[in-house]
Amino acid sequence: MTQDDLVVVGIDVAKDKIDACIRTVTERKTCPTTAAGRRSLIAWLRKHQVGKAVMEASGGYERVWAKALRQAGWKYGSSIPNGFATLRNRRDALRKMTRSTRR
Repeated sequence: MTQDDLVVVGIDVAKDKIDACIRTVTERKTCPTTAAGRRSLIAWLRKHQVGKAVMEASGGYERVWAKALRQAGWKYGSSIPNGFATLRNRRDALRKMTRSTRR
């Protein structure tokens, strides 16, 4: 399978559910954060021959989904939401400035 043939699913993780989307086939699925929801997602991914999953890191809620994907043999990646990364960078910069002015 070439990189162009790779089917990727994007997964948006929340506390009680996930929303998954396969762009190349314009398919979407919502699953509850339960064992049955994880089994349903895995079956759906197999049906669409997904090769890789990408999910948003969401305060730890993604861990149970990452474990399910890993156990089912999928490669996955996670990303930090842009707004969160920006906020964290600003906070870290502010801390550094505060420390440097205290000396």
